[in-house]
Amino acid sequence: MISQLTSLDERAGVDLTGEQSLDNVLERSNLNFDVEKVPIHTPEGNEVTGKYLLRRTDNNFVLGTCGNRYHIVDNKSMFEPFDSIVQSTGAVYESAGLLSHGKTCWVSARLGDDFKVRDDAFQRRVIMLVYHNGLQRNSYFGYNNRVICNNMMASLNIASRKHGIGVKHTPKWEDSLNLAVEAFKESIRESSEFAENISTLARVKMSKLQAARFALKFFNDFKPIKSKTRTDRSRTRNHNKVEQLIHLFEEGMGNEGKTRYDMFNAVTEYLDHRSVGKKANTGRRFISNLNGLQANKKRRVVQELLTV
Repeated sequence: MISQLTSLDERAGVDLTGEQSLDNVLERSNLNFDVEKVPIHTPEGNEVTGKYLLRRTDNNFVLGTCGNRYHIVDNKSMFEPFDSIVQSTGAVYESAGLLSHGKTCWVSARLGDDFKVRDDAFQRRVIMLVYHNGLQRNSYFGYNNRVICNNMMASLNIASRKHGIGVKHTPKWEDSLNLAVEAFKESIRESSEFAENISTLARVKMSKLQAARFALKFFNDFKPIKSKTRTDRSRTRNHNKVEQLIHLFEEGMGNEGKTRYDMFNAVTEYLDHRSVGKKANTGRRFISNLNGLQANKKRRVVQELLTV
């Protein structure tokens, strides 16, 4: 079934379905730019020792700052290893894009071994993030996509995320290439773990009352609820969000309102599509679903649903 909801990566970047050439990937997604490291000067014109600006060479846009040890790795050099693994594993490019004029760049590819839970088809994907902000390491991650609603399901094992963060901006960045290979292997392994966990959720019944109680806990970050400290406006707003989540539990994309799996799908649909404001930065939300707050929320929901 073709989803009626647009995926976050499609909203944030460029659809690369059918693309095979890395050069075309970089050109179509505006990732074919270089970055340079230039000295920082005081207003009086004096050079600041050991401090540099990172900026694009094509338009001089400043992406961040760095120190002496920081080594620039341009997009093509970073994505070429990713491309070689894509080709060797039979993966196909899905999307690519950039945030904040190039502070964060990504390319994603779809692996071929899809799986199903209930009647839902899931696609396994891998993604590489390249940072030019002077702060973060380049990263490889695996995630799953529920086709019917285009929800992103990040890896569930938080500790294994370390496998996806391995390429520092140093002169010896190529020495970390083996971590990219391990990240691909880990993403496949974790997809199997993910499939097992949510298959378990699909077998455990959940009533509407239980769903309402869980929704209350979710919107309170699974902390004890202290109703006395809340204003009437806060309680009303929270009640409306709970009602929305229950509605998604029962009538969300592909949901039946019968199991904990339906609740997990309700949460992911809410986070990926229903809670996103018109003015929200879709790109940042996309990255958050990979290794930020949104991903952590989904992991916590799975943990809670597996244990309650």
